[in-house]
Amino acid sequence: MQPRSMLRSANGLRRVLPGRRGSPRNRGSTSVLKAFRHRSFTVLWTGLFFYRAGFWIGLLTFQLMVARLTDNSPWMLGLLSSFSSIPMLLVTPFVGVVADRFDRKRLIVANQASMGVAAAVMSYLVITGRADSVTMVFGFAIVFGIGLSFAMPVNHAAVANSVPPEDLRSAVSINSIGLNLARIGGPALAGPILVLWGPGGTFALWAVGALAGAVAISMIRLRPYQPEEDTLGVIARIRQGIDYVRERPTIVRALAMASMVTVFGSAYMAVLPVVVYDTLGGSDQTFTMMIMLIGLGAMLGAFAAGSGRLPLNMSTITWGAVAFGMAEALFGLTGTVWASMILVTVAGGLNFFLLTCLTTLVQTLAPEAKRGRVMSLFVLAWGGLFPVGTLVLGALGEAITTPYGLAVFGSVLVAYSLWAHPGRRPVKSTSRHASS
Repeated sequence: MQPRSMLRSANGLRRVLPGRRGSPRNRGSTSVLKAFRHRSFTVLWTGLFFYRAGFWIGLLTFQLMVARLTDNSPWMLGLLSSFSSIPMLLVTPFVGVVADRFDRKRLIVANQASMGVAAAVMSYLVITGRADSVTMVFGFAIVFGIGLSFAMPVNHAAVANSVPPEDLRSAVSINSIGLNLARIGGPALAGPILVLWGPGGTFALWAVGALAGAVAISMIRLRPYQPEEDTLGVIARIRQGIDYVRERPTIVRALAMASMVTVFGSAYMAVLPVVVYDTLGGSDQTFTMMIMLIGLGAMLGAFAAGSGRLPLNMSTITWGAVAFGMAEALFGLTGTVWASMILVTVAGGLNFFLLTCLTTLVQTLAPEAKRGRVMSLFVLAWGGLFPVGTLVLGALGEAITTPYGLAVFGSVLVAYSLWAHPGRRPVKSTSRHASS
């Protein structure tokens, strides 16, 4: 072999060896963002982001409306979050089957259009002064919860059809970042809008975003998807997805950790108004600043998870959960605004770092034919159990005060994470699972 040819071969080898400069693992954001080269994925991601952000804008607006109508009752705020999340427990498993059997793009368009109309109706009721009861707010929270429950498994599955197989990891990571950034970026946008235009303006914004997203997504083309040829009924298909997950310990551990992070970690968002207004004695500006700082932390955490600079394994995730639980407990116990702002930024970053890592891990291990059902189980763990945490945290807030309730929740998350830590177990292979 000639020296020049040997040099080219050596350079090529360096590019593919793990851990070397220039490898996908070390290219950071360049590797993560490569799915944006595909127009279908870019349009899909943008439409889904605004839809998801709109949901969280609406949920925050519901929280403020209920807080004003009930004099900042922790129990009623926890009940509101439960009403918006309970549909996930009832609807999501069936939606996973639907996502594996029918045209995913049409399902997304229909769902976003219907939720856009519902948001427009809510905006009209608020602006005209007719949304003046807790019952009405809870009713619309259930409607929006059903829409989100239907959307999430379908959206996850459709992302895999918007890029070629070699860019799946990038698409999954970016989708995870968008999912979690929308969960906090929406409320961050809602703060200034609430100050300027009030609750009616936030619902109007969601209506416009959802309807515009539906129109844009209807114009893209997704990679053809061939469902499994079988004659199984709905329940049998749900059971088939559960059996697939049970045979893969890594997915089981990821789902268990997602459940714990959601119940004992993410639930702190439901009582944020209580902490700001009652514990810290803050104002609307303080609340808005807290939301924005959580958004800043979420952006940093989500991009850190998607950069590929940390190993995607349960060891990384469990240590992150330990840190998240500590930040949550300290956030509950501190009594100063400046310390709370620092801790809520850290908590927001760790929360969405964990959820992005977990979402990416499960999506990567899920096969095409069962992706909707596998992701429906993740949605159950990630969002369906959220009302459990908010209800218990609300009850603790009434019994021992909200700050001590947050300390208890954070301590439970730390204890579980230390107990469940598996050591350094990187995901050794995803191709075998993906092909099974």
